[in-house]
Formats: sequence, C-alpha cells, structure tokens
Amino acid sequence: MFLSFKYYGYLLASTLYFILLFIDAESSDIVITILSQNNDYSLSKANKLKKSILNQSKLYGNSRLRKVQLLHEQYPEIGSWTIIPIVELLLKENRNVSWFLFCEENSFVNYENLLKLLQNYKYNEYIWMGYGLKDKNPTIIHHYEFENDINRRLAYPLFASGFIMSVELLLSILDKKLNTVGSHFAIDASYELAQQIDQKLEHLPLKFCLKPSSDCVVHPQTERHKCDHKVTKDSIYFAVKTCKKYHDDRIPVLKSTWGRDAVHIEFFSDTTELSIPTTVLPNIPNTEQGHCLKTISIIKHLSKKLSLDHRVKWLVLTDDDTLISVPRLTSILNCWNGQEIALGQRYGYNVRRNLPLGYNYITGGGGIVLNIDVVHKLKDCKCYAPDAPDDMVLGICLQSLNISIVHSPVFHQARPQDYADEYLEAYPIISFHKHLQIDPIQIYRYWLYQDSSFGHDEL
Repeated sequence: MFLSFKYYGYLLASTLYFILLFIDAESSDIVITILSQNNDYSLSKANKLKKSILNQSKLYGNSRLRKVQLLHEQYPEIGSWTIIPIVELLLKENRNVSWFLFCEENSFVNYENLLKLLQNYKYNEYIWMGYGLKDKNPTIIHHYEFENDINRRLAYPLFASGFIMSVELLLSILDKKLNTVGSHFAIDASYELAQQIDQKLEHLPLKFCLKPSSDCVVHPQTERHKCDHKVTKDSIYFAVKTCKKYHDDRIPVLKSTWGRDAVHIEFFSDTTELSIPTTVLPNIPNTEQGHCLKTISIIKHLSKKLSLDHRVKWLVLTDDDTLISVPRLTSILNCWNGQEIALGQRYGYNVRRNLPLGYNYITGGGGIVLNIDVVHKLKDCKCYAPDAPDDMVLGICLQSLNISIVHSPVFHQARPQDYADEYLEAYPIISFHKHLQIDPIQIYRYWLYQDSSFGHDEL
C-alpha cells in the first residue's frame, strides 16, 4: 500500500510538472522582432512600439509573449534589415517558441488581434502570413524574374504590415542552409526572403493591413516624421552628377521640376556650360559607369567649399535623372537633425551570407543624403578605380568610419512601375530614378510635386 501511494504521488508530481511545463511553453511561445535601425530617431520609434506591445500583453493572464526584440540590438553584426541570416540564431535563442512575428519600427501591433488570429493556426504546420505584394510588371529590382509568366510571380510580404512565420516553417528554412546560398547582393529583403521559401505567403489584407482598422493585427503607422527640429531648404546642398551627353534632355527636366525648390544646387559635369551652369573638376575623366572618382572628387570639393557656409547641414548626391520632392525631404530630415548618418535606399553586399566582408550602402539613383559632418569625414575616401561603383565604395568608407547607414523606403532607385502599388501606398515618397520609357515630368506631377513650387501649367 505504501509503495502504491508513493508511486501515485510520484506520478502526480510528474504529471503536474509536465502540465506546468506545457503551460509555461504555451504562455511564452511568441517572439516579436522589430526590424530596427541604429540611429536616434529609428530607436525612439522602435522603443515606443516595443513598449506598446509589452503594455498590451500585460492585459492578458496568459499573454503567450516570450519577448519583443530589436533587430539591430539583438543581431548587430547582421546588418539590421535582412531576415535570412538570423533564422538559425532565432531558433537557437528561442527554444519552445511557436510563432515569430516581424514588423517595422513604423508599424503598429494590436496584440489582442494577434492572439485571436493564432488560435486558428497550428505552429507545427508550414504557416506564413502577411500582406502579400506582387509585381505588376517585370522589374529590374527583382531581376525581371518570371518576365513571361505572370502566374508564377512571387507574393512577398509588406514589412510595414508585418508578417508571421511558424516555427515549423523556420525550421524548414534552416534545413535549406540559406545563409550560404543566393546572390552576393541584398536589394529587396522581402522579395529575397520569398525567393528562398517554398511555402506560399498567405495574403490576409484584413489582418495585415495597409490602413488602420479594428481587425488589424499589424498596420503601418499613419503619422510619420513629426519631429521637433526644423530643417530648412537652405540647409540642404544638392550635388548633381551629369555629363555633356545629357545636358540637353535631362537638365531641363530637373530644373523645371524639383530644381525650383532647391536653394543650393550645383551641376558637376565633364564639360563647361555656362547656361546651366556646370562645374568641371580638374583631372576627372568621365566614365560610362561607376563614377567613383567623380563622386569622391565632388565630396572633397564640397567639403572644402561648405566648411565656410555654416547654414548647410546636409549634402544630397543625385543623378541627373533623379526626381525628388524637396519639401518632403526637408520634412523627414527634421527627424535626423544633427545626427551623423547616411540616409537613402539601402542595399547590402554579402550581408545575407554572414561574411565578415559584408557591408551596407546607399544606392545612388534614389539620392544619397549625407550629414555635413559625414561629408568632411568622407573626403579621404579612396577609389580602387575611376569607374568603381561610387555608392558601394562610399558604403565601405562609411562602415570603416562607423557611421550609421539608415534605410528609408521613401527613396527609390527605380521608377514607379518597378514597385508594387501597395508598397508605394504604404510610405510617403521622396524620390524616383531614371527617365527610361516614362515621361519624367508626368511622373513628377503625379507623385512628387505636392507642396512644391512646381505648377501644373508652368511646363
């Protein structure tokens, strides 16, 4: 009888232990990763979102939340923006977790709706859900993939609307050893993630939303760039790279659109033309591609010139076929006033492979925005060849100087038709690039002229 009692006591204790273990696992099986960046403004937004999620989770006795983490703090060596390299680390550091939610620092998460949604899914199945984007046309930013087969075009998640992955799906990604495959270049982290996952993204636009609603799990914040500092137009200096070949067609478009709003603008060319006017730097041959020597020479020239003008706080490097909203640029720069950053559309080289030689850079066509103190530090940057890719060389220099490269989805390396409509709807727009097969003036009218001095009937 004694043995029987002891046996059943042991059995009861063991059962309670496993019940408690199960409850604990069930109550902490969600990890939320905010795709944060290392600068004061982005960090303030990310911490505000994190605090909001934690406060919401406290309303539930069984909140199921394991933790909310900031990507740039948790994995600083990764590049703080691409998902593939962190899969193995996520799984290793978060055992017994069932669900992983990813969102941007400018997102809003409704935690109650998240819990309700997950009740309908099993974590031991391949689950991937979010707001699915699809290319409306074959696009250069996705290497014209599936150009002739529209039905095969990938659905990829809108990061601002968030997305969820089950642990089973993440394990399947890990099995493919994605950290060692794929292109050297990271251009669109969302699309490149979709390329590597066999599971189709479940498009749930009423849960992962473009606009706020009561049923949304995640949606983009509607108010952005409301900052206390005041950046004025005369504190921004625009340096435009051009050449004789494009003086007659590109420069008139630029000067009749966003050039009207630029207080300080200088055109750097290979040929002197007083009607523009152009600046020709000595001993700088024009190259068909790369333009590294030209760009570094511009930076050296302006570092010296602008050191005497204390009004200028920002330098913007653009191509002669870049289209920009100067008032909107002025507005967002309020949020980074005084910070030593490079701002624009960020690409990466080797950041998806976890290699020590990997680095981020601002792609040039959408505009490279540099704090003036950064300009002075970059004047000693070296080109390994006159036609080396200037934006990539600047990325290497910025990394060596430990200067933050800040990605903003409001800058665009390509044309409007190269992006999904919903992607363009989710963010304000600062720039587009290239005049190829478009009417650049019409593009400017439709997307960029609001709040500028551009008039409908002035062209």
